[in-house]
Amino acid sequence: GLKHGDMLNYLDGYPLLLPCRYFNRQACYTKVFIITNVPPDEQYANAGHSYSFISLQVGFSVSSVYTEIKHGLYPHFGAELTKRPLHYSAKIAQDYADIQATSKGIEIKLGHNYAYAQFVAQQVKHGSSLDVIVNTLRKSGKWTVSTSTLYRYVDRGYIPGITNKLLPEKSKRKCKKDYVRPAARPPKGQSIERRPYDISRRLSFGHWEMDSVIGRKSGERESLLVLTERKTRFEIILRTKAKTADATIRSFEYALSKFPPCLFKTITVDNGCEFSDCYNLEHDKAGNKRLTVYYCHPFCSCERGSNERANRIVRRFFPKGKSMSRVTQRDCDRAAKAMNVMPRKILDYATSEQLFIEELKSIDSPDVKIFLKKFSNGLDN
Repeated sequence: GLKHGDMLNYLDGYPLLLPCRYFNRQACYTKVFIITNVPPDEQYANAGHSYSFISLQVGFSVSSVYTEIKHGLYPHFGAELTKRPLHYSAKIAQDYADIQATSKGIEIKLGHNYAYAQFVAQQVKHGSSLDVIVNTLRKSGKWTVSTSTLYRYVDRGYIPGITNKLLPEKSKRKCKKDYVRPAARPPKGQSIERRPYDISRRLSFGHWEMDSVIGRKSGERESLLVLTERKTRFEIILRTKAKTADATIRSFEYALSKFPPCLFKTITVDNGCEFSDCYNLEHDKAGNKRLTVYYCHPFCSCERGSNERANRIVRRFFPKGKSMSRVTQRDCDRAAKAMNVMPRKILDYATSEQLFIEELKSIDSPDVKIFLKKFSNGLDN
């Protein structure tokens, strides 16, 4: 293409004679628009203008123009010359400025603390979240960066061997829906709208949420029953033979036989078919009422938020789509134990097991005291 000056010289003649294939044409014009992909400062510099002239044209000081041209010089290719002349390139100058900008600002807090980076990488590989790692170190009085800073270090590759794919989860929160879809059929028991205020605000102990977690969509023995205590977030995972009402009742009876009856006051469930037998959930075999079951609104899993959050952690042990036919109750107990000893941000980085034991100690009941002794030695004793 023509340089800026050559274009202006080409337009000095009026009218302009345009050479064409068959007949030359004369062009009469009142305005001229020059379109070029070469920046003006690059054209001025390569045209041999002085720094003072370029400074007046672009509106910057002479020293700034000198520094900019110095950073953008390169040996221009010319086959007819033995020594290549230096030309200015705005692209080279901009690349230099971008590289220099990366070194601006304060140094990273991590510095040369390789032991800290290695410790974080080891904890993440063991299943801990970055937030739990940071606040556990803070509680123990050790040095650490903030949670947001540590996430940024992972994004930039400062933590060896750790990427976002290895993190338990990233912050992908769904917006809470402000509407309720109408139900196709009435609930089998009481609606969650009738649940007392103190239960909804997690002010009292002994109120649970329950849901089913499946492996594959088809096949036998592909379901687990997950119970979450609302106040302490204590988890119970039960092995069920099928996702049916009868199998759910049998598994729930097994859980009641392992814990004192007074620990189960209410249970909040969804409208799944496995929870359709409301009477047998609320009553024992003798017909005595033992607890109250509340049913959520249709398609409102947020009304069982603690249970749904627990299900996401359960998926770390039992991935979705993977067969559960060989999963035993011992496997479920091992997963529940790992969840109950996991520090949680919502619990001020205490564990569910610690808060569960504190609640048990506050209950004045002989059955609870006997259970507490067994619980301290392990539920399998």
